[in-house]
Amino acid sequence: MQLSLSLSLSLSLSLSLSLPASLRVSPDRSQFFQYEFVSLSCEVQGNSTGWRLKRSTVSGERSDCGRKWGKQQGSTCNVSLIPSHSGAYWCESGSGEHSNAVNITVHDIRELPLTSQLISTKMDPSSGLRLQER
Repeated sequence: MQLSLSLSLSLSLSLSLSLPASLRVSPDRSQFFQYEFVSLSCEVQGNSTGWRLKRSTVSGERSDCGRKWGKQQGSTCNVSLIPSHSGAYWCESGSGEHSNAVNITVHDIRELPLTSQLISTKMDPSSGLRLQER
């Protein structure tokens, strides 16, 4: 007599991770030109006390908004960008919790050739940036 046993096991696991805060960039882009302004805001679930906006530049410098760059206004940091501001930005609590990180690249417009790639870059008309032919 032959006995055949078939066992089918199906396991479905759904894991949803929710960060305690998220970083909002306005305008909503990751590529900027020198002297453009950007507002970075920490949107915190619950109590926003103790959250700071931080960055790590491509040169490895880590610092908080308002120390060497940007102007802190509540949970928002307003920055007039220069190329050395390129790097990763995130929100962090005093206890070490953190938001998503956003990589921002700042281009020096004087060093960029006017190519179709540059022309096709999304530009915000309200930024006040103008390209003039010489």
